Amino acid sequence: MRNLAFGNTGLRLSAVGMGGIQFSKISDGQVKELIDRARARGINWIETAHGYFDSEEKIGAAVGGNWVGLHIISKCGHRDAESFRARVEESMTRLRCDHFDLYQFHGVDRAEDWERLNAPGGALDVAKGLRRDGVIRHLGVSTHSLELAEKMVESEWLESIQIPISFITREFEKSALLDRAQARGLGMLAMKPFGGGRLGSARLCLGYIYRLPGVFPVVGVEEIWQVDDLADIAANPPLLTAEDEAEMERIRAELGKYFCRVCRYCEPCPQEISIYTVLYFPVYVKQMGAERIIGNGEPGYLTKARDCTECRQCETRCPFGLKIPEGLKASLALYDELAAVK
Repeated sequence: MRNLAFGNTGLRLSAVGMGGIQFSKISDGQVKELIDRARARGINWIETAHGYFDSEEKIGAAVGGNWVGLHIISKCGHRDAESFRARVEESMTRLRCDHFDLYQFHGVDRAEDWERLNAPGGALDVAKGLRRDGVIRHLGVSTHSLELAEKMVESEWLESIQIPISFITREFEKSALLDRAQARGLGMLAMKPFGGGRLGSARLCLGYIYRLPGVFPVVGVEEIWQVDDLADIAANPPLLTAEDEAEMERIRAELGKYFCRVCRYCEPCPQEISIYTVLYFPVYVKQMGAERIIGNGEPGYLTKARDCTECRQCETRCPFGLKIPEGLKASLALYDELAAVK
């Protein structure tokens, strides 16, 4: 396995990491098997979140306190000091660890999120104190907003950024963010390199990521063969061919018209539909399982989507030219299909 410097943090991370969100839909025993195989194959970091249901508990049980040679990255979405501190302490208990190699402010997607965590007496002040105490070794943010990331990258305390990067969301590739992050010595984590499970081929997905210097993909897994696949590709990155490029272009053309980036420029909707949530419904099902998402019936955000009048105001604001009403219908059709066999 290739181990590479993660920015200027001093961490050397394997070229691919395991994402913890999908652990919430498999058994404790399966999670242990996956983590044991990952360690055996040289994958030396796991990335999860306080809000990923029981992911942290399952990881903690699987590792059993033996974190030697394995780095843990977690995150939470709280911006106030008291809640942030409580979530960090709870996560350490769940994970059976005494520190975090990297802790991230989760889902800093809007300017007000950034302002709240930076406010005097807010979560950032607590996080800096925990970093001084060694409880948090390094601090980062996760975001879906490229525009906001391009502003956050200049913050003196920031050590890493996690953002969606895949061959279908090529605006990252064309931005100055990676160059600016590298100039500052920040680490870069690629979330959803498989597009939330929609892009298929690990070879194409990771092959694309590895063309971007200093970017570390984190991938959710559920099966042993997936761990082996990731480890094989990460150890020997493929050189993508002209045929591979053509296949990626075909997938872009097929999915690009519905592929939400969660920038939320389309909002507000006159019908009060949470557009990005509805468009992400297939991702939620893939990551967390249909039972968790629709086990109690149709989620309210999908019910609200049935009120869409196809006014297409959202489309006039979408910078990516998405066919939003059609995307809403596709998510509703998926729900109807899943509900019919539930």
